[in-house]
Amino acid sequence: MQLRKVIHIGGVLIPVVADIIGKTQTLALGFLALIIYLALEFLKPKISKDILSLVYRENELKGFSIEPLSYFFSVLSLLSLSYFIDEILCYAAIAVLAAGDGFAGVIGRRYGKHRFPFNKNKSWEGSLSGFAAALLAGFYFAGPIAIIGSFFGMLAGAINRHDNISVPYAAVLSMLLVRYVLSSG
Repeated sequence: MQLRKVIHIGGVLIPVVADIIGKTQTLALGFLALIIYLALEFLKPKISKDILSLVYRENELKGFSIEPLSYFFSVLSLLSLSYFIDEILCYAAIAVLAAGDGFAGVIGRRYGKHRFPFNKNKSWEGSLSGFAAALLAGFYFAGPIAIIGSFFGMLAGAINRHDNISVPYAAVLSMLLVRYVLSSG
């Protein structure tokens, strides 16, 4: 497994760290990691391709890589939103992104044989394994409502090219909507 995917999946620990050391400190660490990433992007032409290939895809070695930036954006914005909306739903959405999208990519690339007709880059195998991983990780934080977040997160990942943003926001919005419907009914 590529180091890039280990880092992606390891993001499931971010809400755990936030619980242990606090959201403010975790946000500060996240912004520090973002600064390191941006410095790496700036220094990319001076770094060996062998080293860069540990964390970058082939098509990202030359220009600015937007996917890690969108991952940072989603995680940092959900941590920030957790000050204003239900913390556990934000944490579950981060877990859906990290575990679900991460495992969907790993399993889909390796074992994905049955491609979606609407997105040839995604497979049933990847999406179903991503759903299972998202459900397990999300359930830890939010309980049964994570089923909804995991389903809509992985659905968004299957239909949208920008899954680092669509997956966690589909997850958190669907969980918020279900929570609202259940509380007003």
